[in-house]
Amino acid sequence: MVVDGRWATVGSANLDPRSFNLNDEINLVVYDEAVAKRLESVFHDDLTRSKQVTYAAWQDRSILSRLMEMLSIPVRSQM
Repeated sequence: MVVDGRWATVGSANLDPRSFNLNDEINLVVYDEAVAKRLESVFHDDLTRSKQVTYAAWQDRSILSRLMEMLSIPVRSQM
């Protein structure tokens, strides 16, 4: 995450109760314009290789994807 082009944080922490209560997570926080600019550059580079998933495309997903979703229901609280 980059805030105001100066403050940045990078790490493994997820913003959910499981991560806060059970997992060993860590983040690095930096107040540095050069680091923030580089992180923003990496993010924008990632966007060039990303693919938008629309609701219509999600609804049209394969039977295999739907089956895998159903099989994951019993362990969803662990994900």
